[in-house]
Amino acid sequence: MFLNHIEIWGILINEPGSFISDLIMGIACLFFYFRLLSKSVNKQHKQLSYFFLFFALTSIIGAFAHGFNYIFGMSLHILSWSCSGFAVYFLLAGSSGLITNQWLKNAYNIFNIFQLSLLILLILIHPSFAIAKISMAFSLAGIILPLYIVDTIKNSYLTNLYIFFAIAIACIPAIFHTIEFEFGYIFNMNDLSHFTLILVFYFVYLGLEKRFFTNTLPETMGEEKIRA
Repeated sequence: MFLNHIEIWGILINEPGSFISDLIMGIACLFFYFRLLSKSVNKQHKQLSYFFLFFALTSIIGAFAHGFNYIFGMSLHILSWSCSGFAVYFLLAGSSGLITNQWLKNAYNIFNIFQLSLLILLILIHPSFAIAKISMAFSLAGIILPLYIVDTIKNSYLTNLYIFFAIAIACIPAIFHTIEFEFGYIFNMNDLSHFTLILVFYFVYLGLEKRFFTNTLPETMGEEKIRA
């Protein structure tokens, strides 16, 4: 029998599976955030670490949005989806160092601000998880993937394969959302997608750590110096 709510010490928790899996995912993202933050020596490093910080906020806020929706309604969902937009923004911002052409980099940064503003506006006008998912899919497949492919070809950074693995695995949760199944009395396909996303974040962490946090020097005159 599937339980869509449980009561602990008189406290009602809806969707307990999503509540637990979101919290676990949030804790994992916090771990990755603090790991990268401890190695940060410049602005780019901090921006990349913020990707995990804001996804931790997305997950933890999302846990309470699911568990206590009868109290908060859509407000926490909107906040959670907005945090996911900031997570993507910082991933793109931190990856802008891969672009060597200054004009193209400026256009890239302007677009990054635009896509974040558009996401938040659309979520406020029409609150929907689909908007956040589409934004994430477009950013990963349409921007991050080509950017890191070019970097791999130009600079032979094979550690970028971790990023490619992460993007490939990120397609799996989309499949889970199309099927209906339950396990462990409180978990369903949404929760399984959360556990899969932890693996996605792990590969992203490995890719970013090995590409940007290995053999780096502090910023000098605002520019990151990377040893060849």
